[in-house]
Amino acid sequence: MNDLKDEVQNPVLLKVIKDSITDGRDTIQKLAQVFKDNVLQLRLEQTEGVLNQLILSIGDLQNVMEFIEKLREGMQFFKDFGLPADPITHQGTGINLFTEINSAIETKDWIMLSDLIEYELSPLLIKEDEWFGSLEEKLKAYEI
Repeated sequence: MNDLKDEVQNPVLLKVIKDSITDGRDTIQKLAQVFKDNVLQLRLEQTEGVLNQLILSIGDLQNVMEFIEKLREGMQFFKDFGLPADPITHQGTGINLFTEINSAIETKDWIMLSDLIEYELSPLLIKEDEWFGSLEEKLKAYEI
């Protein structure tokens, strides 16, 4: 396997990627907390405010998925740096879960929505944070 240092033609791109991973982790951690806080509120009361916050947070998750796609595009500039599949986009896991969450919102099945967030989305976000962490560690080895 070639050393990434030898293959990096643009060290600025590598720095931007490293910085964006840190930002991505921060976003995932904040979203995990927002979902955790709102699922408790959703179980207690199904107010429009709680539902609106959940919908905004789901939109933020879609932005994270777009970020991951852009990250993959940026990493293609580095040969032999295999970017492992992340938990959210791997085999459509996130898309399938978002479809179920959307269905629960549309049918106003608050119990199902709460369960999906607490038992499927929250663990998925933890795995995503770990994925970002492992990627961050892997990139630390390639200081330019």
